[in-house]
Amino acid sequence: RGSPPPHIYSVPRESPSAGGRHRVGAMSIQLAVRERMQLLEIPETELLWAWIAQSSLGAPLPEGWDDFLDEDGQKAYYHGKTKRLQRTHPMLERFTVLYKKVKDVNDRGGKVESERKMESMLYVIMNELLNRCNRELPPVTPELLERCSLLFAVDTSEDFKMTNIIKVAMADYAEEQYDVLVTTQTKLTVQNFIDRVRKEMVRIEVHEKPDATVMCSEYSDKPAVVKNLVTFDFYSLEGFAATHSTGKRKNHETAKVEQTVCSIFPRRLATCEVDNQFYSDEGYRFVLAKHPALRSKHLKILGGYRCQEYVEKKAEVLTEDTLEFLSWEGYFKLFRHKQLTGGVYNYLLT
Repeated sequence: RGSPPPHIYSVPRESPSAGGRHRVGAMSIQLAVRERMQLLEIPETELLWAWIAQSSLGAPLPEGWDDFLDEDGQKAYYHGKTKRLQRTHPMLERFTVLYKKVKDVNDRGGKVESERKMESMLYVIMNELLNRCNRELPPVTPELLERCSLLFAVDTSEDFKMTNIIKVAMADYAEEQYDVLVTTQTKLTVQNFIDRVRKEMVRIEVHEKPDATVMCSEYSDKPAVVKNLVTFDFYSLEGFAATHSTGKRKNHETAKVEQTVCSIFPRRLATCEVDNQFYSDEGYRFVLAKHPALRSKHLKILGGYRCQEYVEKKAEVLTEDTLEFLSWEGYFKLFRHKQLTGGVYNYLLT
């Protein structure tokens, strides 16, 4: 479900050798990435962002979406609660938003031109980290964090969550690589670090992002509450009353649109509930700035937390040593891999 069409991964039945098969497979993936870049509105010349297109291959459907073949045999996507129906994979819209976001930050600040330039600049930063470790100094400084974040097109003045993830990843990398270099004298590598940060970026900016609010086709500033099943238009209560009180539309069949909208920014879906009010992440921060006392109120995450290891699963446990939200599957995976230390001592989420 939600995978790219089969032809993207097509490989000739006969290939002369294992090396030939690998080359054909690599060419097939490259073709898939180029096709996906077009779908995501990423110009072919901007290969720096090809990783976004590659990350989108085989992306799962967001929660609440189903796919099916329509009467023409083409794949379509339907959201049961909001009654949205479309031909484009709903996750691809989020990858396009991610591309536009990181490109904007890079154009304003980082101005990284290619993957090779990014890697070379990252090597310099990582060498400075290891030099600080060698002098028994804290490896991560505000200046190094800022430089590293810009390479990933992360605005540290706004994107606090990703900035903190990069900071933790830098500290982990310095500790791991320093031990490896001291014991084996192997060459410094940064690809695993790049992959780790980008994986977290996709998790936060794509998999954990809520869908956009379905707005009224008559009053564009009001969220929709109903869908006309004849014209396929969406309406707020005011929009429906204005267009369906008389005439042929009065007898049109309708369906209820179920969506919980932010009380501050109605174009955003709510992610939390505080004091019987619903807020998006941005809406909650906006209210907190005006009413700091709201911090003392109980905050409920709508739909619960997501597992940080398996984003399609809900978190069931908070680990004490690493402060990670994990499903039991994610917890036991990390515990087996020795990434969780100490005893089995956690907080169960309810």
